[in-house]
This record gives sequence, structure tokens and C-alpha cells, in this order.
Amino acid sequence: MLELLWSYATLAVSVVFTQELGALVGGFAAEQGHLAFPTVVGVSALAVFGESAVLYGLGRWRAAWVRLRLRKSPPVVKKLLSAMRWNPWRATIISRFAFGARIALPMACGAARVPPWIFLTGTAVASLVWATVVVSLGWVFGQGAVLLVGEVKKYEGTVTVVLVLLVIVVFVVLKRRQRRTPGESPLDSQR
Repeated sequence: MLELLWSYATLAVSVVFTQELGALVGGFAAEQGHLAFPTVVGVSALAVFGESAVLYGLGRWRAAWVRLRLRKSPPVVKKLLSAMRWNPWRATIISRFAFGARIALPMACGAARVPPWIFLTGTAVASLVWATVVVSLGWVFGQGAVLLVGEVKKYEGTVTVVLVLLVIVVFVVLKRRQRRTPGESPLDSQR
């Protein structure tokens, strides 16, 4: 029982830091029978919901700093922020699915003073949908990954030799480049 709790706690932490990768691995573990699918979805959704709520709170608390940082953003981000003010429901849902903006958007929602009940409700729905989709992908493609690993295992020795040779070649090439120009940088030789 304690081992299972640690598994879910580890899943929650990995989902916060690795996002899709953690949820995919959780789906794969559920497909293999190590974890329960509904619990993996719930833990993944709760983890990303908690992360977004903390970032939203940080944005509300440090609104002036966030606004100052966002002024230096590209024009696309500025358009997204103005759209966020006009449609906060959409902004909260997009903040879960916008790859690469999952830190900035919840903070910006907080700085823009999106009402907490709108942000938290929208984020809860988006987190549950996101977790269900990603964990399901891990479940569906888990069996394919097992089959692929089984096929690759036949050629394990050959793959290992090729990888070792590749590392040696890269090492030799880098050493030769370093010896050619001991005093000058590689950028100086290109000018």
C-alpha cells in the first residue's frame, strides 16, 4: 500500500515538472497494470491544477513584476494577453493546452486580475480534459512501445556497438577541432 502511495506521489511530482511525459508514463504504467487508470488521470489532473493555481497566485501577488516582464514579450504574447482580458474563460483553458506558455499564462491571468473562481473553474476543467487525453495516449501507445522494445531487444548488441562507435567519432571530431585552433574560438575562424 505504501509503495502504491509513493508511486502516485512520484507521478504527481513528475507531471508537474515534465508535463506530458509524466502523464504518458503514468498511462503506460496503468496499461501494464501497475497503477489504476482513473487514479492516474486524477493525480495528473490534480498536479497540473495545483501548479497552475500556484502560478496564478504568484501572478496576483507579484502583478507589477509580471506586467513589467510581459511588456518585454514578443507581439504575439501581447495579443494573447489582450485577448485574455476580453475572454477570461478561454484564457484559463488555453493556459493548460498552450505548450510553452504554461508558466506565463497562469501568471498573466493572475496579474490581469481574472477572478479566482473563473480561473480555478476553467483550470480544473482544462486540467481534467488534458490529463484524460494524455494519460489515454500513454495507455493506447503503451502496448506499441512494449512491442517496439521487444523488437529492438533482438538487435541490442548491434545497437550498442553503433552507439559506442558514434560517441567515439563525436569525441574524436571535437578533439581535433579543439587542437586546430587552440587560441582562437571557432567563431573567429569563420569570419
